[in-house]
Amino acid sequence: MSLVYFGTMGWSYPDWRGPFYALGTPDTRLLAEYATVFDAIELDTTFYAPPKETTLAQWDRQTPAGFKFSAKIPKLVTHERRLVGPASVKEARDFATLMQDNLGQKLGRLVLQLPPDFGPGEARNLLTFADGLAEYAFPLTVELRESGWQQSEIASLLAERGMQLATTDRVAVPGAPLTYLRLLGEENSVEHFDQRVLLKDTELDHWAEQLRAASGVVFVHVRNYYEGHAPATLFELRKHLGLALPTPPGQQQMSLF
Repeated sequence: MSLVYFGTMGWSYPDWRGPFYALGTPDTRLLAEYATVFDAIELDTTFYAPPKETTLAQWDRQTPAGFKFSAKIPKLVTHERRLVGPASVKEARDFATLMQDNLGQKLGRLVLQLPPDFGPGEARNLLTFADGLAEYAFPLTVELRESGWQQSEIASLLAERGMQLATTDRVAVPGAPLTYLRLLGEENSVEHFDQRVLLKDTELDHWAEQLRAASGVVFVHVRNYYEGHAPATLFELRKHLGLALPTPPGQQQMSLF
């Protein structure tokens, strides 16, 4: 099996106190506690604005060597400019450089999450944007969400430019090897994020088979809406893969007494 990094999308959900974190864990300790169990995280906050260098330094200090941060490229590039023009390339390059310079080996992937209506009709814009970044060899993953891409050859065209495609439970783009798996679920499918309520064991069996067949490095990131409680989904996926199950940080603390 390939080298797999497991992580959720975000770490600071109030509903995780109790089932995952110990009750009363201060906000400033959450990432450090999270990193005792998982070795990767996907940052959604970067979608809204680039983080400050002081914030990146804090994240670095709170996580061990070998931990990986993947980050969405800001929406200014993807949703407002829709990748068009030299300014989009520059802003993406500046963001990637910021993350790379401050996280170093802890940088996982930079996720170019495109709008749901960004379809094959804008392929030229995507490829022109990719050409503008190709020389920098940033670790870029593109998430395509419009169903029309399922009949395209965009995977190979992006691979020629050094970009990977994300795999999701929503849109399957042909020809894309499994390198970055996002299990998303449906918006507002659960009210609380404290337990698995939408049990998807058959799907997890499928993804476990895909992961066993994959090669190279693969990142797996799960959202709460996939089953109701992203940490438990990752534990279940590890179980399907025959991997050891870590102990949630709240239970680690309980075992000390």
